[in-house]
Amino acid sequence: FRSTEYLAKIIAQFRKKYPKVTYEIYSGNAINIRDYIERGLLDIGLMSEPVDMRKYNFVNMPVKEQWGLFVPDDSPLSTKERISPEDLKGLSIVTATGDFNQSRIGKWLGEYKEQVEIAASANLPYNEAVLAKENIGVMLSINLNCTYENLRFIPLYPSLEVATVLGWKKEQVFSSTTTAFIDFAVQYLKSISNDK
Repeated sequence: FRSTEYLAKIIAQFRKKYPKVTYEIYSGNAINIRDYIERGLLDIGLMSEPVDMRKYNFVNMPVKEQWGLFVPDDSPLSTKERISPEDLKGLSIVTATGDFNQSRIGKWLGEYKEQVEIAASANLPYNEAVLAKENIGVMLSINLNCTYENLRFIPLYPSLEVATVLGWKKEQVFSSTTTAFIDFAVQYLKSISNDK
């Protein structure tokens, strides 16, 4: 997520107050993160909405994540300024998104969702990018402000954006350090919202 930049800013500011605190960062998809929080292996997760409000407390991150395609430079799509659902008709896709029928992507694709083939799925964008570079399929992903050699990001149209949150399990008993970090993160993010 681009929201990870804000998480890094929170950690940097918290380290100024508490320099001896160390952090363990785990990267995964939404299913991995939620599962690890549920099993007590992660205290806090950066997750895309929707979030089950019955299970989690959370604070909104200040940016929205934009969906689009990473296409090889030699793809006929590479000259487009935006990608419509019809543009994906008959294409193979590499993505982290699983079942199109249950996802925002499926709703965005509408009548074309049955005309798109998921050639491969992966839980890390770098792996998806490597597959896209080999023309296994175009990479359907959020814009991570990353560049991948010989791939160009093109936003979806109509625009598809998703909000992200920093979330933690309700009723969880945390260490004093984790509690202090959560409180700090909430205040930090509120202060950014108030500044805008």
